[in-house]
Amino acid sequence: MSSSYIYFRVTGSVQGVTFRKSTMSEAHTLGLRGWVRNDSDGSVVGEAAGAADPIAKLRTFLHTGPSHAHVENVDMMYIKDHDVSTSSLPFPFEIRK
Repeated sequence: MSSSYIYFRVTGSVQGVTFRKSTMSEAHTLGLRGWVRNDSDGSVVGEAAGAADPIAKLRTFLHTGPSHAHVENVDMMYIKDHDVSTSSLPFPFEIRK
């Protein structure tokens, strides 16, 4: 099974609109490991790793987020072939402060 990794930064109206909680819920549904947090600049940042198809679904989700969010931009570092068995990312996916 092919695994992937992403680091993401989402900007726009993404804090105070359940973006982190929705991202965590989506990641749990997809069986991904990783984390998400609010950044001091108003963005939401995080990392996720897992099977390629679920990572692709999370990437799509991050471009829209929950219904009250307004995503302006998503910066993402994507690694297609990532050995998730050596990952130090938390499982299950968590919200960080």
